[in-house]
Amino acid sequence: MGVKIKEFIDRIGIKSQEELATRLGVSNNTISLWAKGKRYPTHQMEVQLYEMGMTTEELFGKAYPSSANTARDDFDRKSDFFIKKLFDKIDKLEPRG
Repeated sequence: MGVKIKEFIDRIGIKSQEELATRLGVSNNTISLWAKGKRYPTHQMEVQLYEMGMTTEELFGKAYPSSANTARDDFDRKSDFFIKKLFDKIDKLEPRG
C-alpha cells in the first residue's frame, strides 16, 4: 500500500492527482507511483504534504519496501519530520523578556 492520495485529495477538496502534482511541482506519474507504493515522497515532499493537511496516517501508514532496517528507517524518517516541525515552531516563538 502506498501513500493514501485518493483519501487525501478527496478530504481537502483537490479535484485530481494532476492538481496535486501541479501544486507540489512533481509529475502526475510521481503521484501515481506514491499511491501504488512503488515510490515514496522525499522528506521535503512529506513536509509539503503535511503542511497541506495530510495526516500522519495518510502519509506514514504505508508499507515500506522490506529490508533489515525498515523499522529503523521508518522511525528515522518520522523523527526527522517531527523534529523539523518542532524547530519551525520554536523559530516562530517570541523571546520572553
